Amino acid sequence: MPIIIELARRFAPWIALGGLILLLLIAGPATCHRLRDAQARARLSEEQARAASGSGQDAVATVGAAAHRDQQSDDLTTTNDLEIRHAQGANAPIDPAVHNSGIGSLCRRAAYRDSEQCRMRRPAAR
Repeated sequence: MPIIIELARRFAPWIALGGLILLLLIAGPATCHRLRDAQARARLSEEQARAASGSGQDAVATVGAAAHRDQQSDDLTTTNDLEIRHAQGANAPIDPAVHNSGIGSLCRRAAYRDSEQCRMRRPAAR
């Protein structure tokens, strides 16, 4: 019995060290793999959030730019209409077909679509 105790006392540090090394060899790679996966998922989530934010900003900018262009176009149409109506000779008689064509083209524009003159030209809803 004393020999077994002596051997255990002598080799205990080496057995403990061997066990620790074995534990590190078994658990170490799995732990590193899980850590790497967690970091990759975190980076992916951050990139997706940035991409979504960027897409939202692009959409807002696109819609805003389109609305701005539409407003500029409508403002130009209104300005042109005022210049035509106040030009010299604007009150001279013109052919009714020309008048109707001009009014019809204006009524297709958003700036005039809801004007009283355009509402009167629309056919009655059935």
